[in-house]
Amino acid sequence: MLTWINSPPCGSDRYLFVDRDGVINVDDDAHIKTVDDYGFYAEALEALAWLKARRVGVIVISNQSGLNRGIIAWDDFWAIHEWMVRGIRETGGDLLAAYYCPHRPDEGCSCRKPAPGMILAACDTYPIIPETTYMIGDRTSDLLAAENAGCRGVLLDRSADGTEPAPFAGAGGSFDRFPGLLEAVHSIFSD
Repeated sequence: MLTWINSPPCGSDRYLFVDRDGVINVDDDAHIKTVDDYGFYAEALEALAWLKARRVGVIVISNQSGLNRGIIAWDDFWAIHEWMVRGIRETGGDLLAAYYCPHRPDEGCSCRKPAPGMILAACDTYPIIPETTYMIGDRTSDLLAAENAGCRGVLLDRSADGTEPAPFAGAGGSFDRFPGLLEAVHSIFSD
């Protein structure tokens, strides 16, 4: 597991877990391999600034198996991460931390979503109560990781044609669905 910790911490007692690709930035089936492949969702940047203004600690939880598959170079991966952090800060937002799983699915690690390892590691680092914390993602594996860690899952459905995403198999409870990060955080953290 790879961990990036922002210092100093936000001083909040409210936290939010978010996936990276498909939530903060546009995803690509061929992987985000370089900074040139990375494109923010404008509403996600607005959401991150809105969260910072409310002192919500945002923690990225992201599978990045392209690293151990040899698809993404390590230097490029960290350049993408730094590019993302800089872009978020330039628009008024911030991240508290980022946890990345570099493992391939066949490696059987405990951090690759749907396993809860990254979320639980963040809960060990910060005073996070999983039962009162949300995980926002765009895939079933994000929601299962939330469920496996005891968090509440929120699905982003960015489908332009309005089709339903794949059913959430194995869900122990209901989950909310939103078209973008901004709508989701407004609902979760309404003042």
